[in-house]
Amino acid sequence: MNLKPTSINPTVTHRVQRFGFIKIVALSGLFATGALALAYDPQVTEYKLATPLHAPAQNAVAAMALQENTGTAVVRLDGFTLDVNFKYNPVEENYGVPGSDFMNAEILDLAVDQAYDNSGNEISDFTDFNDHLTINAMLVAHILQNRMLEGV
Repeated sequence: MNLKPTSINPTVTHRVQRFGFIKIVALSGLFATGALALAYDPQVTEYKLATPLHAPAQNAVAAMALQENTGTAVVRLDGFTLDVNFKYNPVEENYGVPGSDFMNAEILDLAVDQAYDNSGNEISDFTDFNDHLTINAMLVAHILQNRMLEGV
């Protein structure tokens, strides 16, 4: 049992090669950056606005008359006056608390009968989908604010 233990030479086995590691990291970083730069195409990602380019600045409901499930209103939208007919559905809603029941309105159909400019001259219908959404929201807000569904 004359085995001689083998000694470990730390200068040979535990040598840290820092400069070789730094070179490899730097080269792989440059390679990855170059690959990403070649793959990037700025024309692929073209973003468009989700909101309309023109939102009405002035809007108001000047007059409104309700029947059973239909109504007529005079709406002012950016200085223009619109005569509209609409069909609505009264909906019972609440805030999740007992005693908070109220009647809400849901606009089912909206038709612009006539449109007038600031001078009162009749013009053709210029409204689009976004204008109709705005008009629907204005009509519902006017109905709720004036509690017009309680009497119908």
